[in-house]
Amino acid sequence: MKERISLNVRLFLVTMCIAVPVIAALLFTGIRERESARNEKINQLQSDVEIEMSGIDTQLKFLRNSLINLVMDDGDFRHIASAKEKDSEFWLANQRVLEKINSQTADMDSGFTVFVYYPENDVFYNYMKDIQVSDFVKEQVQSKDYISRFSQWSTVWCGEKAYLFFMLDYNNYYIGAWSSYENIAADLQQSSGNFQDGEGAEKYLICDENGQVMVPDEEKEAWLFFGENLYKDQEQDSWYYAGTISELADFYLVKEIKKQALESQLPAVGGEIAGLAAVFLLLFAVYGICLYLWILTPMAYLQKSMDIIQKGDLDYRIPELSNCSREFDAVIQEFNFLMDHIKNLKIQIYEDRLAGKETELQYLSRQIQPHFILNTLNTIYNYSENDVKTTKQLIRLTSGYYRYVVNVNSRYVQLGQELEHIQDYLRLQKMRYPNGFDYEVNCEAAMKIVPIPPFIIESFVGNAIKHGLKPGELTKIEVNVKQLEEFQILIQVKDNGIGFSDDSLDAVEEFLEKGIVSEELGVGIRNSVARLKLIYGDKYVIHIYNQEPSGAVVDILLDLQKQKEI
Repeated sequence: MKERISLNVRLFLVTMCIAVPVIAALLFTGIRERESARNEKINQLQSDVEIEMSGIDTQLKFLRNSLINLVMDDGDFRHIASAKEKDSEFWLANQRVLEKINSQTADMDSGFTVFVYYPENDVFYNYMKDIQVSDFVKEQVQSKDYISRFSQWSTVWCGEKAYLFFMLDYNNYYIGAWSSYENIAADLQQSSGNFQDGEGAEKYLICDENGQVMVPDEEKEAWLFFGENLYKDQEQDSWYYAGTISELADFYLVKEIKKQALESQLPAVGGEIAGLAAVFLLLFAVYGICLYLWILTPMAYLQKSMDIIQKGDLDYRIPELSNCSREFDAVIQEFNFLMDHIKNLKIQIYEDRLAGKETELQYLSRQIQPHFILNTLNTIYNYSENDVKTTKQLIRLTSGYYRYVVNVNSRYVQLGQELEHIQDYLRLQKMRYPNGFDYEVNCEAAMKIVPIPPFIIESFVGNAIKHGLKPGELTKIEVNVKQLEEFQILIQVKDNGIGFSDDSLDAVEEFLEKGIVSEELGVGIRNSVARLKLIYGDKYVIHIYNQEPSGAVVDILLDLQKQKEI
């Protein structure tokens, strides 16, 4: 045998053991650093938005407390509320109130507006600042149903615009403040002054308690899920976001930054890592080529050879390859040796199985009821003293019957031969029961050359004579053979006698479906069914039943193309 060169595994393993861990460690470190920096940026984003929200909450708390203290300590508000006429003192108080409420928001961001409304005098301070909200206040005062829920900062919608709003009820006048969420977001956007990679890299959103965006308008269809930190807007741009809910109102403040802008600030994987990765890829390419030439190509060759063998060509052997390693050469030699051994074993097993099946078929086909032999001899004896002619006829029929039984060595006989044998059997039985039954055998002449297993019909005809005859009446027994399709025939044995008992039908059904043998099942029927199963497998159908008004029927459907190989 030609000397083979072994696979150069050691060099590959050394290269991989050094290169892979080093490059993997560097890549892992770079990825960890980048991921850590990303998390730090997101945490910073969360910290920024919490600081911004803390500032807003401080303003909200300050403004509400300032208005409460202002009303409690100032008599001008009560003077206007109790004024009966609009005299000079009224107008002076009016001017002072307007200055005082406007001074409350002079130093505040986000465009807050303070209002005072006297419904009895129809005086509304700062009405023109936002007519929609002012009309909303008037509607709430007139209804008085929901005023109490606005005693704390709340979100209200006026038209298509969302506002942060609160209002206090002092019986004959109302004081409160509002600011649109749009103004709050715009003020935060302006004061932030932190734009990365161009305008719009960072922005503020305001959401309701359920996470639906209220501001800006172009994002109103979006929903944010707090617990996540990445989403795509309507333009399919990805944004990292962080948000926190107000402690004094029912809204979330959200700050977001474009994914591209944030990741541009992250540390890149170093050039050294990229170089090592390139070396690794080069080594991997070389390894791939070697793997293809030394392993994959021989494996494909082996697979192709095994496919040929799998299709049934047990004589095929794998030829030697000229450029394969000695390991593959050993595999090929061992495989060919095993195939030789398997082929020999398969031939031996097939021959043993064939011999066993043939023996079983011969045993089943040659099982003869001893009662029939004794009854036939007894009939001959009875006729021998008084009727020599009939005795001779009995002897001739018996001789022909048993000659057929003894001489049939083939698995199949022609249908015509089997029907002649059945007629001999019926003639013998007719001499025993001359007034018990009549019979009829019907088969087209062209079908008599069809091959069928011998002795299949006799058991069912014998069963009709043994169990189906009605005492004192003439029972008719029919054997009919019909062609259903090109390669399908139906053999039917029926009579108009007593029919099968319910126990017999149950026994036959159990044997056909489950293989259970009971005392009610005769040996002849059992053997016939067993032989049909051995020869045809599941490609035959047998149906045993009673017909109306009386009598038994056995239908045997055979497919002449689908005999089982044994």
